[in-house]
Amino acid sequence: MSNYSQSAEAFELADGHILRCNCRNMDGDYVSSELDLDTIIGNNDGQFAWGGQGWSQGAGNPNLEEGWRLTADLPGADGGQRDRATIDLNEKIGNDNGKLVYSG
Repeated sequence: MSNYSQSAEAFELADGHILRCNCRNMDGDYVSSELDLDTIIGNNDGQFAWGGQGWSQGAGNPNLEEGWRLTADLPGADGGQRDRATIDLNEKIGNDNGKLVYSG
């Protein structure tokens, strides 16, 4: 059920950690949906990690590219910056009848 971006539009990253978009439901209508990425993605030594929490704490320059690629400057375990982190949100986020869902 992943790959939400194929059935959604008007993507945004609200407050630096909330994925918001309009998802198509079974009737073909687009409805607003959001998912707090801080509840499903963590920071593992400067890299995004599925199943964690709070990746945005201390993150710099969070950005949502092409509606599905999340990028940010995440601090490492020692507090230093790492290379820019990237994660494909389509890997574990889907559209269930107009609602963004995490399939972790």
